[in-house]
Amino acid sequence: MKRGFRGLVTVAVVLTGGGCAADALPARPAAARVAPSERACPHRTFRWGKVVKREVLAGVSDARRFDVRHGAIVHATFEAAPVRSLHAGVTPAEGTLGQRAAVAALEKKTGVELADAGTDFRLGAGGVQEVSFKKSTGVLFYAVGVTTYEASFAYYCARADAAPTRGTVATWSPVTYGDLVKCGIGEKLEPASIEAERLVCR
Repeated sequence: MKRGFRGLVTVAVVLTGGGCAADALPARPAAARVAPSERACPHRTFRWGKVVKREVLAGVSDARRFDVRHGAIVHATFEAAPVRSLHAGVTPAEGTLGQRAAVAALEKKTGVELADAGTDFRLGAGGVQEVSFKKSTGVLFYAVGVTTYEASFAYYCARADAAPTRGTVATWSPVTYGDLVKCGIGEKLEPASIEAERLVCR
């Protein structure tokens, strides 16, 4: 799974290693996106309600105190533990609607790659982040965030369909992000880092 390192609060840092922040999603062949219900409904249409996008905390490390003298460089490893379980799915799960078709339609709506229905989010070994930094005194922690998407929909198999299938897609973007944050910094943080700060800073 892909990961970005969004920000760093008051610490000069060089990333020196660490894997992806979550287990990789299984490869999806192009044909897997075409469900039988799609082939049976050449004029299918999705109408979307509100698309709710949230940045949530997926994992956080223990907070650690550092006192780095001027001119010194510290190498440290932060290991985030999972704090949230996510399952990508479409409700209702039965009927003529293909769940993969619904996720694909939401991808088209948002322009974002999304986890397939039936996928479970796992933080994985990539929650480990190695960093090098200098000029830092205080308590630091590492937070991993993920962006979730939830949207209600009405699915019409044909333009004149008087009985559409209605439901909700809940999934997330496989691109996670990490923040190395100093407790009590008093600056604007990402939502996941705010949640993490409440858990680990005293």
